[in-house]
Amino acid sequence: MSDFASDAGSDPALEEEVHLFKSCGLGKPAICAAARAAQYNGTSVEAELLAAGTLDPDVYYRWCAQQLGVRHLEHIEPDSLLVNRHADILLRRNGPVRAVVDGEVLTVITPTARDFAREKNRVLVHPNIKRRLAVAAPDVIRRAVWQAGEGERIRMTTGALHEQHRRASARDVVSGGQAYVLGLLQWGVLAAVLFWPRASLLGAHLALTVFFLVSNGLRLTAAIVGRRPPRPDLGNCLPPGLPVYTILVALKDEAAMVPQLTRGLAQLHWPKSRLDIKFVCESDDEATIAALKAHARGPQYEIVLVPPHGPATKPKALQYALAGARGEFLTIYDAEDVPAPAQLLEAWTLFQKGDETLGCVQAPLAVANYRRNWLTALFALEYGGWFRGVVPILSRCRLPIPLGGTSNHFRTATLIAIGGWDPYNVTEDADVGFRLSMAGYRTQAAHFATIEAAPETLGVWMKQRSRWLKGWAQTWLVLLRQPLRLSACFGVSGSVMMQVIIGGMLISALAHPLMYLLVGGVLVQHWVGVAFDPLRSTLLAVDVFNILGSYLSFWLLGNQLTSVERQGIGWRRIPMVPLYWLAMSASAWTAIGELLWRPHHWSKTPHPARQDDTPDAADKNGSQQPG
Repeated sequence: MSDFASDAGSDPALEEEVHLFKSCGLGKPAICAAARAAQYNGTSVEAELLAAGTLDPDVYYRWCAQQLGVRHLEHIEPDSLLVNRHADILLRRNGPVRAVVDGEVLTVITPTARDFAREKNRVLVHPNIKRRLAVAAPDVIRRAVWQAGEGERIRMTTGALHEQHRRASARDVVSGGQAYVLGLLQWGVLAAVLFWPRASLLGAHLALTVFFLVSNGLRLTAAIVGRRPPRPDLGNCLPPGLPVYTILVALKDEAAMVPQLTRGLAQLHWPKSRLDIKFVCESDDEATIAALKAHARGPQYEIVLVPPHGPATKPKALQYALAGARGEFLTIYDAEDVPAPAQLLEAWTLFQKGDETLGCVQAPLAVANYRRNWLTALFALEYGGWFRGVVPILSRCRLPIPLGGTSNHFRTATLIAIGGWDPYNVTEDADVGFRLSMAGYRTQAAHFATIEAAPETLGVWMKQRSRWLKGWAQTWLVLLRQPLRLSACFGVSGSVMMQVIIGGMLISALAHPLMYLLVGGVLVQHWVGVAFDPLRSTLLAVDVFNILGSYLSFWLLGNQLTSVERQGIGWRRIPMVPLYWLAMSASAWTAIGELLWRPHHWSKTPHPARQDDTPDAADKNGSQQPG
């Protein structure tokens, strides 16, 4: 007894658990290890045994039912639950719940080892209770609650933001006021072109020139002064008493990616007993669900099925699953992501060191298959420049940051307070980033990266890029509905930077081919004998500078801020940068067309499996810290 007691320390509850599991016949080494882990992590011996896989939940809760002399339920019919509109709290705790089973109203409990003696004594003292009690595993209760409330929950998921904060929702492409202003602009531009064609062309030319100059200036500034956040010193051991961390992964037709995904999540340096990993799937995606059931084993994993209602988008799936988030902190990953093992610990550390205004920690993204072809190489340079250069600068200056689509870490309460994700915005990450800023929160850049694979064909890349740009256009339109509030929340510098980042990117992409046409038009005029005047000569020089500067700043930013192993790959790919930009322009025009005809359509892109040709990604992916 003394050996077990020493492992449980002076905590009577741990000692009680130790003795209970000893009486079950579990091995002493496993119980001792679980007791030490429970003391360190601030959990229970039961939780550690379940997380380690020493206890099988089905077998364990069946044994609990036998010991109490009550029924064991392997399945609960959703229609049998007696729950009210506040039942979603049962998604975040382990029962109890009332259900009608075989015509009898039962209280279904999930007994814990710490309370087991008390429950057993209660049944002995009041034997009539037995016929009104049943035992079920936590996942059995949660599965029934998810299904029982899915109708009301999915309606709230798709309609709450639009109903409560209509101006913040992308469900309406443009507001009534915006439609009026756009109509006036359309007729104004048409009149200007008809009555003052030369002045209109000159004005448009000057406006495009300014947009290109500002966008190039931002990239060049980031290339010159940008620096990635330093590698944090996280020590060699996990701190004691870490909180529960929720991980949401939205999946659609991703059965082939499940083995890689679960391997990557299993590498995270965080106690398994303190993880709440939710795989969010469409309810009819049978192949992905089957793959998850085969590979995601353990109480830390949960499959959330999203019913078919509203837009079939990733943010809708995430918002639906948010109702069951049990963690104090939350992050999201994509199907192809392989996060650095130390990423959760770094994010948590930054939150501990930051003040109450820190609303999000953005981890960088690194491309694994950058050697595959010219497209993946330039995609890697673009990611490197954005996440290693632009985002850290915006973070240091406390300016609004459009988040990346994955590896954003939040305090769960903060995310809920700003309304979560907009189900109708197909670039939900950028939208959340700006809504965080409008609510007074800031985003901080992290060091340890998430590795993912870039699209390897131009067709797949363009589908993904058009979706991104369509979402950025949605976000821009939403933000411009409240210009005065926007200015008050962001300040002058933040408002200007928002216009530069979103407006500059969209207009630069849309207008890039026009710059070639403008330069070509001036050269043709000169060739047919039209003399250059000072204005035409200046514009020609600026246009050439803008085009070349776009390519140079793109390459320089990406190449300067990626690792030594990747530097130099851009030299061989420079001739392909113009094609990359023209493809981006084609994607932007596709995005505008989709914004008009199918604004909430989610263009699903397939994910290639990770290629291990990036030994430097995220400094060996953070595998050295902590041990």
